[in-house]
Amino acid sequence: MFTPESSFKNVYLDNPPEFREVLQETFYHVTKLGSVVEAILNECLDLPPNFLHEYNLDRSWDFMVSLSYSPATETKSNGLSEHQDGNCFSFVFQDDVGGLEVLKDGGWIPVIPIEGSIIVNIGDAIQVLYFLERH
Repeated sequence: MFTPESSFKNVYLDNPPEFREVLQETFYHVTKLGSVVEAILNECLDLPPNFLHEYNLDRSWDFMVSLSYSPATETKSNGLSEHQDGNCFSFVFQDDVGGLEVLKDGGWIPVIPIEGSIIVNIGDAIQVLYFLERH
């Protein structure tokens, strides 16, 4: 799902009838959560006031996506290949299946899933902005 300001068009299912409204409401609340996390990161990283907010003024690239994969088997692995996120941050809404891994000391380690939790995944842009600003 994309913001109303985006040049991309959202296409919604007709059934259930509440689908569009629920997605829009969820997107609104996740966007508000993003603003809170942005302010917390800004303060914790000792960046100038509103630095990350000003960097992210163009919200037209914000989007929400739901990815769901079949369980991996011995011969087949579904999902994204290993990668690093280039954005500022993203939210991963956990289920009980897992699959998320983090890079630590040059190796990928699995994140133990806690159903119902939200992981704040810090992307490469935060690191770049942090060091470019004054650190």
